[in-house]
Amino acid sequence: MSVDQYPVRPNLTVDTDEITGYVDPWVLSPGETGDVKISSTRPNLKYQTVRLLQGLDMPHAPTPERKLVENGPKGELKGRFQASYPGSYGIVDGWTREPLLDKAEGLEISFYAQPWMLDARYPQALLSTLDVKTSSGVCILLDPQNNLVFWIGTGTAVETVKVSCPVRQQRWLHLRFSVKEKAVEVDIIHLPADNELAPPPTKVQTSLKDAAKLESSSRPLLFAATFAANPQTDSPRAVHFFNGRLDSPRFTALGRASWDIAKYDFSLGIDTDEITDVSGSGLSGRLINAPTRAVRGHDYDHSLTGVSWKDAKHGFGSIHFHDDDLDDAAWETDFQITVPADARSGAYAIEVSDTESGLKDSIVFFVRPKQVRSQAKVAFVFSTFTYLAYANEHMYDETKSTHISFPEGVQLMESDNYHKMVQRGDLGLAIYDLHSDGSGVVYSTSKRPVLNMRPDYIHWGFQRPREFSADLIMVGFLEKLLGDGYDTLTDHDLHLRGSAALAGYDVVITGSHPEYPSMESLDAYEGHLRRGGSLMYTGGNGFYWRSVTQPQKPHRMEVRRADVGARTHELPAGERYHSLNGQLGGLWRSLGRAPNLLWGIGSSASGKGPGRPFLPIESALNDPALAWVWAGLDEHSRKRLGEQGLAGGASGDELDRLDTAIGTPRDAVLLARSERHDDHFMLFNEELIFPMIGTLGSTSPLVRSDLVYYKANGGGSVFSVGSINWNNSLAWDGYKNDIATVTENVLREFLARGAKRGAE
Repeated sequence: MSVDQYPVRPNLTVDTDEITGYVDPWVLSPGETGDVKISSTRPNLKYQTVRLLQGLDMPHAPTPERKLVENGPKGELKGRFQASYPGSYGIVDGWTREPLLDKAEGLEISFYAQPWMLDARYPQALLSTLDVKTSSGVCILLDPQNNLVFWIGTGTAVETVKVSCPVRQQRWLHLRFSVKEKAVEVDIIHLPADNELAPPPTKVQTSLKDAAKLESSSRPLLFAATFAANPQTDSPRAVHFFNGRLDSPRFTALGRASWDIAKYDFSLGIDTDEITDVSGSGLSGRLINAPTRAVRGHDYDHSLTGVSWKDAKHGFGSIHFHDDDLDDAAWETDFQITVPADARSGAYAIEVSDTESGLKDSIVFFVRPKQVRSQAKVAFVFSTFTYLAYANEHMYDETKSTHISFPEGVQLMESDNYHKMVQRGDLGLAIYDLHSDGSGVVYSTSKRPVLNMRPDYIHWGFQRPREFSADLIMVGFLEKLLGDGYDTLTDHDLHLRGSAALAGYDVVITGSHPEYPSMESLDAYEGHLRRGGSLMYTGGNGFYWRSVTQPQKPHRMEVRRADVGARTHELPAGERYHSLNGQLGGLWRSLGRAPNLLWGIGSSASGKGPGRPFLPIESALNDPALAWVWAGLDEHSRKRLGEQGLAGGASGDELDRLDTAIGTPRDAVLLARSERHDDHFMLFNEELIFPMIGTLGSTSPLVRSDLVYYKANGGGSVFSVGSINWNNSLAWDGYKNDIATVTENVLREFLARGAKRGAE
């Protein structure tokens, strides 16, 4: 089959009925309006807004309570299927605003390209101005046989020129293409990669049957995509996405005196979605679906070792495009919701259901507090950055190198949410995934359905609530204990508002897996503690990777992984600085801000096996100054704390431990610790130095959770549990258990201290 006959990417097919959707934006204030966007394979739907107090309905867990929002929207609507269209590209709309080549005798195009996917199923467009309808313009592609192909309009047809050359994966080439009347010239130079030999250059001269028609004023210039399905067929959407990097595109009009039509410097505006024309022609453009910026360009060299793109004078003038990038699903809005002005903060959902069956979905969004409430002295922080990091992850797919590996293998729990994630391949990737060309994903977005952020989500591998659904367990606990005497915030609120978001609260409680804080959110927690407020970290693997976002694009989160940490991929040197702000990425521990400094503990190990109980430390158990921690516990719990839970014991999943060598305050009190985890648990690699032995639960004393408490120098206090499983034990038997007792004891003690401080 020739490249001219290749179809575009096939349409998405859904094998079973489904309903899904999202709210944009997903974090709202009272009085703000959000767009509700729904896709359904069923024709008739009904919807209502509810407040999610608890989102679990499992044995030994409380039955979820859902209260209707007063004046919240409800009604019926016609269901229709909506798909997303992944694929990133650059577009220059100004290319169509006026004739650009009417006085030129020809056109020369030059640029650097680095293909990352060879032998692709479909042709990959490097750039295009081709308008098939008028047979005008040019498209340059890499075909499935790795030939460079040129579709050139002549006014009556689109002719094809094919050039065979030794294109290399992840290696740069420079291409110069010129067309003048019927004459076509192609020059390709392969750049050396360090000490690797480069193939010899390729030079081709050929002629078209008819003179080229270069002016295509009805089609914009596209980078890494085209509007031509093939030389005979137009496409209403951009297609044939390039998987790889482009650098320094230049368009020159040929004539007696040649001039630059456009010259692009991709090293400008790296923290934006803009691409800049530096020729003076004003033909700047924009990027669609967030291709990766702040990556190494054709002239990157070892002199840039350790240098951020913000400080470099060269080396970062490329953009990495992918056929599976997605920044905005851009679904049509079905209806809008306006959050009532008196709405409580919390996690809400639009519940959408089929009128003729039990098919439904709970589409989650968050409402932040409108103002400080005197009765709300507790704030719970939803880990929205973590939800984004894991959004629609594909670690269940054992055909991919990023799949989760367990010693006993993976036993899939195939829930409805799991099947949606498998089926809806159009809804983008997670920070844990690789792109189709093998490069690591660095961006995630909330402008799409996040199928594993549902109140009934059970993790397909861990077979228990995780991330958002596990955090709803704490929400249910606070509802039971405090009623409306607490507020909820999100990572986004702490990032955008800093410590001001926590003003007025005596106690701040984290989620069960707050893995992806930004510098700003860490500053917010620390500022709260130094003002005399108290913190409760009731989770594990927290405050681990650095993440960033921007006030102008809060839907997009970025994570740049380095060469240490529990990770599915890593980025090469030079590409570990975030494109959104230029800050170095990686583990907070490696960056000098280990979680131990603030929380007293830091990540050490993980495993899928059943959790273990905490064993209280005798000195802490018998210390009169700590009697408030253990109040109400029977003798059995004073020896083995948290034996039961939705995932076994209270210490499990991912574990954190005390370590004064990397920042745990030396006066921190070890209250309890777990022991004897089995060999389903293993150390994180950053815990290992030399030799690489004793890494499993049965052989390493570092595989454990530590329950830690300390008083900070600002007057506040910190209580940390070091286990993702804590919430799963908290929910056991309707919150009537020893983990719930300790959690309540600590919360009430911290509230009492806050009240005393306020009265002084």
